[in-house]
Amino acid sequence: MHRKFLLIAVLIFSINTTLFSQEGKLDKGKKSLNRTNYSNSGGKKSTKNTNSSGNTSNNDDTINPFVGIVWGLFAYTVYGAFVETPWEVNGRMHDAEFSNYAYKENRYGNFIYTDSTNYNITRFDITNNFVIENKNLYGNNFGLNFRFLKRFAVDLDYLYLSEKVNGKRDSFSLYSALLKYHRIRTQRFDAWFGLGMMYVANEVNKTGFGLGVGAELFIAKPISLDFFHKWTNINNQEVHKTKLLLKYHIQNYQISSGYEHFKIGVSKINAFSIGVGASF
Repeated sequence: MHRKFLLIAVLIFSINTTLFSQEGKLDKGKKSLNRTNYSNSGGKKSTKNTNSSGNTSNNDDTINPFVGIVWGLFAYTVYGAFVETPWEVNGRMHDAEFSNYAYKENRYGNFIYTDSTNYNITRFDITNNFVIENKNLYGNNFGLNFRFLKRFAVDLDYLYLSEKVNGKRDSFSLYSALLKYHRIRTQRFDAWFGLGMMYVANEVNKTGFGLGVGAELFIAKPISLDFFHKWTNINNQEVHKTKLLLKYHIQNYQISSGYEHFKIGVSKINAFSIGVGASF
């Protein structure tokens, strides 16, 4: 009798283990993105009834000038933080241009402070990186970056991941499109932020508002350190994409290697990355 109970328990355990092992990171991540989570806020709105009177209008007249000053200072501060401060208008960074490619000369990376040479007003950067966490989970990361008007860029990115679990193959696709503004534009360091959209394909098929930040430090020719982080929200679950790469520049081409991290709902993936790129 005891032996029968033991065999039944072992059988149940093995079945549960098999079922659990069949659910990989990509499958769990996509399932979590498909769940709709509602915040319990009580569903009640408190409303306040305000009685207007002649005194109220008089108070508004006295407060409005102060509000206008505060709002003006706030807007001016925000503009300075995200676009340009008054001290930068007459600085060299104000007129910085895109270089044809990083390290065209020893002293600068993606931006230059001189127009003594004929530089392009636009530039295309194409990158392709192979990413792998283990022998069963790997993928490809393709990016296209179009720079224009000295400060702006359109960033298009496609991530494809594939995972093999118990002989079955699962996949995940993430598309992103951001309009980037290069806030810091020095010859050795540049930094940007971007706004746009991110779309999760496969069984999710949802689009979310996308945000991104990034920077590249040009240490010494031909080495640079590149970082970016993009994220969105799908059904109250976060989707993140982060990379930290060391680049080796050879004229207008580059070889990169480093670390990439992906968060797909409840699943986290830490991958080794190696790739190539070119600037035109």
